[in-house]
Amino acid sequence: MKIVVSIFLILASFAVFAQEQISMNGIDWELNGKVISEKYKGEDCIKTDEGVAIAQDISFKNGIIEFDMCIQPGRGFAGVRFHGDGMGNTEEFYIRKHQSGNPDAMQYTPVYNGNAGWQLYYGDGYGAAKQHVFDEWFSVKLVISGNRGEVYISDMEKPVLVIHELKMGERDGKIAFYGPARFANIKVTPMVSPELKGEFMEIGEAGDEVIKSYRVSEAFDAELLSKENLLPANFTKQLQFKKWDTEADGLLNISKTAALGEKRNAVILTINIESETDLVKMMNFGFSDVAKIFVNGKAVWLGNDVYRSRDYRFLGTIGYFDSVYLDLQNGKNEIVVMVAESFGGWGFKARFENMNGIKILN
Repeated sequence: MKIVVSIFLILASFAVFAQEQISMNGIDWELNGKVISEKYKGEDCIKTDEGVAIAQDISFKNGIIEFDMCIQPGRGFAGVRFHGDGMGNTEEFYIRKHQSGNPDAMQYTPVYNGNAGWQLYYGDGYGAAKQHVFDEWFSVKLVISGNRGEVYISDMEKPVLVIHELKMGERDGKIAFYGPARFANIKVTPMVSPELKGEFMEIGEAGDEVIKSYRVSEAFDAELLSKENLLPANFTKQLQFKKWDTEADGLLNISKTAALGEKRNAVILTINIESETDLVKMMNFGFSDVAKIFVNGKAVWLGNDVYRSRDYRFLGTIGYFDSVYLDLQNGKNEIVVMVAESFGGWGFKARFENMNGIKILN
């Protein structure tokens, strides 16, 4: 089992060397990578082919981000990052040019430690269908208020995407644009509490059958456990662990806990279960991208959901799509899950069919 680490994430960190400084739309811009300023179809603009334009001296928390955008046909991702900390953590909205008209034509996702989480966050509140316009200028507006947001495209009265929960919450940070696209007429209006027009859903807490915290190890090379049928003696004792709570729905975004890197593409999660008797208990779970499960030291399950690993449209998105029957002993049991990542979201979530006869000790 070979895990390939993608370095798509360099741009997400904003931590690249400055190519040029320009002033446009009353904002000073730092241009990184293959980015130029030009005039296109009557508009002074920034063209971000393979780079990022960072708005300098602007710290944005709540308010409105407005701009005109022009994209060309072909595969590509183009949009805006906001609330960036310059260390690879940011909120992100982008258009998938090649998915025009499809449910994933656009995407909101948080980015932690340079790893965007689109495989973890999809559907209502994260993506929406939209027929894209090519080689023409169109208007985009983001309204950010607290931990919620809206996106408007062309129609400035009705949001095309409602973001029920910004995963990083209310925070200040940098704004940046990236392509391949052109951006013009950029306007940033800070506001304390801008009006939101969409219909928002309250984020509810998961039930008791959902695991809500894990002990998470430091990152290591997945190859160390890829071929093991038994968990090597003292393997976990060589690693440092920290307890991490999940999001409200039970998702653990592992990128919060560790930065993905060469030979640092896997972590171990531990789940401690106390069972009243010897019994077999079903656990439903979801993962991205590779998971291997050990019960009391014995490997019982291995799965690979890497992007396009099954067919060309397989996205590797996460959900309670898999199940494993855990052979539990009377007393305490340790479930060890290795989760390895390639790109697009490093995550895990799990729940039991019921809590009869067991107790989660995490």
